Amino acid sequence: MTVRYQGWNRRCGKTDVTMIPFARTDCDDTKVWKGEPSGEFTVRSAYKLLQEANLDSSNYLLQADTKDFYRKLWNLQLPTKILIFIWRISWNYIPSLVNLRSKRVTTIARCPRGCSAEEDSLHVFRQCPVSTDAWISLNMAWVTEHTDQSAWTWLTWVFSRGTKQQIRIFCYALWVIWNSRNQMLHEKKISSGRDLAFKVQNFLIELEGVRERKLTTTAVRSEHREEELWESIQFDATFDINNSISASRMVVRGQNGEIAASKSTLHSNVSSPYVVEALACLEATNLGISMGLNSVTVMGDSKTIIKKCKMGVRDKSVLGAIIVDIQNNKTRFQRIVFRYIQRAENVKAHDLAKEALRKGEGSYLVEETRETLDAGGRWPRNPN
Repeated sequence: MTVRYQGWNRRCGKTDVTMIPFARTDCDDTKVWKGEPSGEFTVRSAYKLLQEANLDSSNYLLQADTKDFYRKLWNLQLPTKILIFIWRISWNYIPSLVNLRSKRVTTIARCPRGCSAEEDSLHVFRQCPVSTDAWISLNMAWVTEHTDQSAWTWLTWVFSRGTKQQIRIFCYALWVIWNSRNQMLHEKKISSGRDLAFKVQNFLIELEGVRERKLTTTAVRSEHREEELWESIQFDATFDINNSISASRMVVRGQNGEIAASKSTLHSNVSSPYVVEALACLEATNLGISMGLNSVTVMGDSKTIIKKCKMGVRDKSVLGAIIVDIQNNKTRFQRIVFRYIQRAENVKAHDLAKEALRKGEGSYLVEETRETLDAGGRWPRNPN
């Protein structure tokens, strides 16, 4: 069977129909979102398309400082509720008394902590004496040195000046300061700046501890589960972008790590490295089935492909047809695990794939016997 894969013809600027992927099993057509590799629509991908649009920089919002700020924010690995809260501050969407007055929810905007100033975002987090004491107790007094009367400018200034750890503490502190303000306003519970700093430090220690426990638990569970599996198949691929050809290579290892078999396959009309890796993974499952393996760990150094293979829902990306075949192959094993490994752990498969692409021929190796494809592209002793 000839399998074709979707691609982009650089010469004529049109989709090459000879490279459209087809699954070996029947599946319904579905709508996909081109801006996201998963095929699912996300606001993030819409922003990305706007950034890449050929527009005058004055005609759209996402300028360089804005992109840098949000890139740092979403990469802080903080709880989602805190990330969204910081995002709300950046857009002045928090219900400070000044904002509530503008919405005619209240007529009084004076700081509820007893200050004479009105309560806007900057006053709550930077100018109120309680907040100032909290920053001093956290050894973060430098965040109050900025005098610009814009919450957005203040946030971007702190993010550009502070280290990643300082920015994390800064975000925790904003969250705690706002919660303390609400407790004082609605529950009449008063906290000093030192109390707030103590809460921030404890909150930071607690969250870091939870993250470490999750990572440790996940690693232990994965290790115990994989220890039960006997054989493993490592896959990798190389791609010749100029000729749209690729070579995939699979290495089968026994329980003790010894190489039991290997196979290389050539592919033509391949559109991208992602398609190459997906094909290699599919070939790895096919090889496991042909060898009669019951329990196997399929390992590769492409996080994208491994993640898609673990998913239980239909993949809507350009790789969808190949992933469908992989998912169907999973039912042929008693147990199968897909695991990501570093490139350094996958050197053998990578080198063999490069060799196959250089020679321009597929091969099959069992123990000490190498067999090559005949002129018709058939295996003398076909493992699949």
